[in-house]
Order: sequence, then structure tokens, then C-alpha cells
Amino acid sequence: MFRTALRSLPALAFAAVAAAAHAAEPCGFLPVSEIDQTFAEFAPWQTMVGGAVGHCTFTSDSRQPPNVFSVIQQFKTTKADATSVFDAMRKGLAGSYATAEVPGFGDRAFRYASKDDNPQGPRTASIVAQKDKLVVTVQLSLQRAVTGEDLEDAMKLGQFALRGAGDPEMARKASTCPWFNEAGLNKLFGGKPYEVQVHGENSCMAADTRQKPKRVLLVSALEMSRGFSLIAMRSEDCQYRDLPELGKDARLSFACKNGNPRASVGLSAHGLEIEFKWVPAGAEPSDADKAALIELAKSVKK
Repeated sequence: MFRTALRSLPALAFAAVAAAAHAAEPCGFLPVSEIDQTFAEFAPWQTMVGGAVGHCTFTSDSRQPPNVFSVIQQFKTTKADATSVFDAMRKGLAGSYATAEVPGFGDRAFRYASKDDNPQGPRTASIVAQKDKLVVTVQLSLQRAVTGEDLEDAMKLGQFALRGAGDPEMARKASTCPWFNEAGLNKLFGGKPYEVQVHGENSCMAADTRQKPKRVLLVSALEMSRGFSLIAMRSEDCQYRDLPELGKDARLSFACKNGNPRASVGLSAHGLEIEFKWVPAGAEPSDADKAALIELAKSVKK
């Protein structure tokens, strides 16, 4: 089975990978054998983030930094919504990265890479494509410079993700998060329209569809590596309140001095460390927001 802005999702996804220490589920839309065959130079590859839909990440070589291939799917309710996402990503990335059109990948696509002056070329390159109601981001990071041939191979693998544009069952799975329930989301979003997106096996997002700026709910569900706990992950710049009704070490965080105004509920359930994070569009979460977030988190204990 997160993101307050379009550009932040890959970073959050990789943060989840760093925290998790578990046997990943297989990727539902891209077998790891395809990565081994396409990028045989770096085989064998391992699935670091899997799940039926939304986001898969594969890595190879334990040296730092590892080789990484990642695919992120964003299913939207209409083609117009997908077009808005694609256009916003292109506009937002154009200033900081070198971008170029990519023909023959989806309905339209562009690639972007760092503007650094490395004479051998960047070691990370990404491609964003739109096909009907689906936006796919493909990212490749290697221990050497990424070549044009590498990008062609990355696009071939990206076609597996783009097939979801014509798959109603995959679109349904992409909007069905096991950590959310409709009643809790309706209460948190005040009855206003929202959409749910699943990002791989360990995270989901819900966000306003009409209200601007958008309010966002993020959830991550991870098996933590030995030595980590909810208490260890607490930040000193936030205030905390224990939530004994949700179990040992469960807590509410709020009034954080750094980053976006937000409230988070963290708890342990089903062998996972689960965190719900509410980011209400630049405003400090209200008491009603916090109460609704706690009620939503209670549902995963059942």
C-alpha cells in the first residue's frame, strides 16, 4: 500500500523506504524481473516499495548511494484533473531543472534533470507522462551518469504503469486505502469533496478536490527497523499529547515550529507504526481537526 505538494511526493516516498525494514510486497504492475532484464548491468534488483498500485521503488547494490528505479502513479477522476497535475508539475519543475519534451510516451511527456555542470551528465533523471486520467512519474538514479539509452529503457518500463490508464480495477485500487474510512474522512474534510490516492504498499493521501489551497491528509504504515519507535521519531520542535486510548506510546503532535502547520497522530497497530498527518492549507489545525484526526486513527485499532 504522501504529499503536501506535487514535488514533495518522491522525497516522502524515499523517506518511507529509509525508515522501513520489512520484506516488501511485490509490485502489482511491474515485476522486478523486468527491472533485472532491462537494467541487467545493475542486477539483481530488489523491491523496496511494492503493493498493488500507486508507487513502486526498486534498488540494487548496497553501496551508497544505491541504484534506484521508481514509478509513481497518480490516478485522477477526470482527464482535465490529470492535465492540471501534469501542467503544474511541468511549470513547477521548469525553473529548477533542465526540462525537455519526450515524444512517444503516453499522450504527452517531459523529462527533467539537474542543471549541474557535471561533464559526465546527471546521475538522476526523471520523466513525467500523462495518459488520459493518469499521470506517471518515472525516476532513475544510477551510480554513473544516466544516458539517453537509459532513459529509453526507463520509458519502456514506465509503459507498465501507463497501462493503468485503461484499467478500471487498477483505478479503483488506487482510490481505496485500508487505513481510511468514509465517515472519518467526511468529518475531517467537513463534508467537502475529497479524493483518495494510494501510493504503494505503505502510504495513502486524501486531499480536497475543489477547495484551494488544498487540505491534505497523509498516512504511512511501516514496520520499523530494530531500535526505532514512535517515541524515537518525535521531533523536538512540536508539542505532544499522549493518547492512551490508542495504545502505548500513541501521541498527538501539533504546534510545530518548523515546516507546514500540521497535526499528526502516531500509533502502533497490526504490527505497524502508523502515522496520520493533517496539513490544513497553511493554518494551524483547529481543536475540531485534531479530534476528527484522532477519531479517524481509532478506526485502525478495530
